[in-house]
Amino acid sequence: MYSNGLQELIDSISWDKLEDSYGPAINAPQGFIDLFSDNQDTREDAVYEFLLSSALHQYSTYSCTPYVVKCVLYISEYEDIKNLVVINCPLVRELFLFINGCLHSAQTMVELKKEIVKGKLLYEKYINHNDKLTSKYARMLFDFSSSLD
Repeated sequence: MYSNGLQELIDSISWDKLEDSYGPAINAPQGFIDLFSDNQDTREDAVYEFLLSSALHQYSTYSCTPYVVKCVLYISEYEDIKNLVVINCPLVRELFLFINGCLHSAQTMVELKKEIVKGKLLYEKYINHNDKLTSKYARMLFDFSSSLD
């Protein structure tokens, strides 16, 4: 289950005025909710169809992407996701994979860059994570954020 804080954050964003790879980002709220599903297939769809195909598609980003990053950072920092897995890996790894996929566009997309950099202290916490890829993605995000100080 997710917190009221996350629901308030999601509700504060006008998703219908933002675009993803398929048009208006109206499915974003359900995508976030599905990350917390008890059904692993639903969580997988939330990661691979929502995060990695709609908000980010083949390294292309959209007007919704900075807001999705903002919500992903909130989830990674404040929600209890330590026991959630996607295809036998920690959900946080897939969340950081998504943010890493946004780094190229963040070079020129100011709003996206700002949102990614806000996670610097969070990334630092995960640098020594027991999952090697989570640690690697956290290091890459931390290094990106640090390079902008």
